[in-house]
Amino acid sequence: MKVLDHYVFRLWVGPFLGGLFLVLGVLLLGRTLKLLGEASGSAQAWVLIGDLLVLTIPYFLLLTVPMAFYLSMQNTVAVLQQNSEMDALRASGISYRRIFRSLFVIAILIYVGLTYTSMIWLPQGQLGFNNILVKMYALKGALTFSPQRFTQGVEGMTVYVEGEDAEGAYQGVILEDRRGGIPVIYTAESARFEIIQGRMVIKMTHGTRMEGQGPDQRILAFEQYQVAIPRINRWKRYQSSDHVTMMSAGELWRVYQTEDNQAAVAEWNRRLLLPTTVLILFFFALPLSLTQKRSGKAGSLVIGIALLVLLYNIQLTLHRQVNQGVFPGWAMWAGQCSLLALGIYLWLRAEADRLPKVFTQAGEWMYLVHQTIMRRLAYRSDKH
Repeated sequence: MKVLDHYVFRLWVGPFLGGLFLVLGVLLLGRTLKLLGEASGSAQAWVLIGDLLVLTIPYFLLLTVPMAFYLSMQNTVAVLQQNSEMDALRASGISYRRIFRSLFVIAILIYVGLTYTSMIWLPQGQLGFNNILVKMYALKGALTFSPQRFTQGVEGMTVYVEGEDAEGAYQGVILEDRRGGIPVIYTAESARFEIIQGRMVIKMTHGTRMEGQGPDQRILAFEQYQVAIPRINRWKRYQSSDHVTMMSAGELWRVYQTEDNQAAVAEWNRRLLLPTTVLILFFFALPLSLTQKRSGKAGSLVIGIALLVLLYNIQLTLHRQVNQGVFPGWAMWAGQCSLLALGIYLWLRAEADRLPKVFTQAGEWMYLVHQTIMRRLAYRSDKH
């Protein structure tokens, strides 16, 4: 039966490596284009961009490896099914569990590797990434912020932005000001950072100002708000203790255990749970790929992509809610365990040939939609 394991592995490994390198390359290219705006044009800045790309690899691996594993397994199931090899194996009394035993072992190995990446390599990359950004800001001689990164370019201040519009205004801004001893947190739909006579002036629009903690916390909603920072000429090098995303596993565990810090709770659980995504996707791959033969791979591929979008959005939403103190930390585990239990349930139903019809017919529906679209496009092309 080792021949079967080798055969299934060969069907899986090619699409896995090809898909992994393709998606990873696209993500790195997108990040490169974003970082080009941070470069000052000097040779040193270009070297720093190369270092930044290397340091983003741990985060991208946590996203792309489970995705590539899942889509490649879907492709393997589809190939076996389209070639009637799956029917022959099942008629011989071989279970799905036995057919895909080698891929389950690979999923476990990937889970172990991703756990190391999440707990050790990821925070090291985050710390190095932010420190190199500080160097690039100093070379550029201007104040800019990288989207979806916590930036601490000025001592006592931490800035997070979701993105930047075409007019140079930052969107989705979170500003934490710790200079006065009592933390003040600003959230704004948009903000502009300007340098005026040696000061950084932050002009925020449509947001809230939160000062203090617990029962002493005061919240102010505003349409327009302005914060001025006297000195901006001293850039601070990051330490791992500056933010939970940069803490080592040991540092994060100590904060998690000793402090009432929701960000630490969310980050600790996120690091533990992200690698389990590959196990969830393993169990979903089979039931979501057993479609009608005439629908081919397209139907199952569309369903697979929809599952990936749903899964990552659930994880992101729960992480944000825990980080903001809306949900307790176990809510992230509840979400992940529920998805894993559903995947195992569907696999067992598939094993017993009792998979709900909605799953077996979904690919057929996608096939019919695809055929309808293609006929309409062909009709319009003929008319022109």
